[in-house]
Amino acid sequence: MPHVTFEYSANAAIDFQSFFSDLTEQLVATGAVKRLGVKCRAVKSEAHFIVDGKPNYKMVNLLLRLREGRTLETKQELSQIGMRLMEKYFEQEIARKEIILSTEIKELIKGLDLIKNSIR
Repeated sequence: MPHVTFEYSANAAIDFQSFFSDLTEQLVATGAVKRLGVKCRAVKSEAHFIVDGKPNYKMVNLLLRLREGRTLETKQELSQIGMRLMEKYFEQEIARKEIILSTEIKELIKGLDLIKNSIR
């Protein structure tokens, strides 16, 4: 774990391989995440309406789904890593006041989330 979903409005541009690589390195460096469990995906939203519908507004949301059991402090640290990294990758959009960044942490309940990892 975690399962990482990067949801973004179609008008937000980012180098996903670089972002996911940086994110993985930083999450693993905490000791709370194992590299073998990290799975990242990007989901583009072609249809979106942000604030008042201005076409230059963008949004990105980083969702980390984790197995239950991590402390609140650990979950906060992982969320902050995601936010800092998005701030780095979208600093120009932030300076132009045209983007909304958000993070989410969702816990997966043991016994209800099933995984079969053949990569191991």
